[in-house]
Amino acid sequence: MAGPEVLDERYPCKVTAEFGNREAAETVVAQLADDPGLHHSRIELVVPGDQRLGSKLEPEDRGIARTALKSHVVLGLAFLVLGLAIAWLLVSFGPPLTRSSPVMVFIASGGLLTMIGLMLAGAITLRPDHDPMIASTRTAAQSGRWTVVVHCEDEAEKQRVKELVDYRAQTL
Repeated sequence: MAGPEVLDERYPCKVTAEFGNREAAETVVAQLADDPGLHHSRIELVVPGDQRLGSKLEPEDRGIARTALKSHVVLGLAFLVLGLAIAWLLVSFGPPLTRSSPVMVFIASGGLLTMIGLMLAGAITLRPDHDPMIASTRTAAQSGRWTVVVHCEDEAEKQRVKELVDYRAQTL
């Protein structure tokens, strides 16, 4: 849905894996830390009852804020231009009703499509694709399970981490 032009997070992809005990989770953390292309600061271990759960799952507060600003500006302006282009087509070639009130057509079309662009930007900023990972990690922490969270730069790194973690991984 959103390309790199709109998302302004350094690590937009995540891989999580749940474990029933500390030893298994720490083994995977050590295995991931040994990978030369993966910096240890992007590997988080969520322990049962973790008080820093939110910051471990979504550590990029500024990146999320930049994504919110950038997505609203880019999509708001893009949809405004689209709305004005549609209004121009309606005023130039449309039915007599739209040709008789060009100002109203420009206001309605430009305003409506701008609002649609802003709502789409809001949906991108909320990152609904992260909800399943957050919910399962929260449930795991509350039920005494350990979760390894890896913040990845791109899809290729996400696939590499997923292969290292094996079948236990959930990707975003």
